[in-house]
Amino acid sequence: MSKGVLITGVNGFVGKHVADRFQSLGFEVTGTARQRSPKPEVASSLDNYIAADMLDAQAVNHLSLDGVSAIIHLAGRSSVGESFQHPGEYITQNPLMTHNLFDHAQRQGFEGRIVSVSTGALYDPNQPLPLGEESKTAPNSPYAIGKLSAEAVALYFKSRGIDAVIARPFNHIGPGQGTGFLLPDLYSQLHSSEYGQTLRVGNLATRRDYTDVRDIARAYSDLATAQSLGRSIYNICSGKSLSGLEITGMIKDASGRQDVQTTVDPAKVRPNEILDIRGDYSQLHADTGWDPQIDIRQTVADFVAHPVVDNR
Repeated sequence: MSKGVLITGVNGFVGKHVADRFQSLGFEVTGTARQRSPKPEVASSLDNYIAADMLDAQAVNHLSLDGVSAIIHLAGRSSVGESFQHPGEYITQNPLMTHNLFDHAQRQGFEGRIVSVSTGALYDPNQPLPLGEESKTAPNSPYAIGKLSAEAVALYFKSRGIDAVIARPFNHIGPGQGTGFLLPDLYSQLHSSEYGQTLRVGNLATRRDYTDVRDIARAYSDLATAQSLGRSIYNICSGKSLSGLEITGMIKDASGRQDVQTTVDPAKVRPNEILDIRGDYSQLHADTGWDPQIDIRQTVADFVAHPVVDNR
């Protein structure tokens, strides 16, 4: 089978890193997104680009799968916080995009593998850590509801013969990440602050499981190219958690801004926020050999070295 990959949602934060990874493996890389053209920073990582809105079944049906041996389905709404502002869109659009892609693949007799990207944010955090694939899930946000529904769509088509695997990445950060997430938001404040200024932040004591986006991209390629997989769902994470305070310290170190102090702004503290979340990636390691390789301190330094791009 030829080595071609189709990446949906390629203009997003993760898309470029996934394209870079497959390009390094010798794949012909085709990207698709709803914009007319790929973003400049993405274009150099692609061999082909097709403009298509994944919500438009007719547009999706025009995607050529000739020569494609793997599909990485990244397209979707991706912000937990924003999902509370637009719940209907998050609940309906992610599963619809997944349906349109899988339905097209089935109609075309696609014989490669689809890696359908979900999220670690759909787990119920009120249970023992670390969170494994068998841990309880919960509809705790419109984003989680939409991703759970998208997973159900992927599993339905898997039962009908499509070679599909679901990836559940936990928090991932790295170069090029746009605002709306912890690392770029903290850096944006710090970068625009004057000497000695105090930044107003939320609860930086909360801990989350962070993985470098380039390690995430490598996990997607490992799942896409594995000869066989023993599961339908895999966590992608570091297996350990870091506090917002630790991330802030890394940003200050990388930026040379030790003068900046922080103070908690009650308006930025989420009610009933979970104090600690971390995942278990042992199943992914067992079936593919994947381990995170990039230290988060290096991740933050690499992020600081590149301009913040709004990829939302």
